[in-house]
Amino acid sequence: MEFSATLARLPHGLTFPERFSERLRFDATRGELVYRGFMTKCSYDELCSLSNEPEYRRALEQLFVLTSAEVTAGERRPLPPRLLMATMTAAILAVALMWGAARHLSALRATGSPPTATLANGS
Repeated sequence: MEFSATLARLPHGLTFPERFSERLRFDATRGELVYRGFMTKCSYDELCSLSNEPEYRRALEQLFVLTSAEVTAGERRPLPPRLLMATMTAAILAVALMWGAARHLSALRATGSPPTATLANGS
């Protein structure tokens, strides 16, 4: 995805490092600085160091924020329905088992005697 920020002109003599050739461009016709994809903090810092011109830095900051917002929004994905159902089923089973165990222990305490086991034997 491409993001753009208004920039009337590039600072005099500014050239972008070759490694940004596929990600960053200046569209003089539209007066926009255009960045493709997510801009890392390291990239932002490197590009900022190229010029102290406030308009250029403001455009870079806008691009940095725009690309970060896109990544952050993509991280908020809902659980897939099957995973959600499996989680709910596991939670219901866990509650049912705990409830059954609590009832069993309560019944044992009410009788006042420890549980006994009987062995079935052929005699």
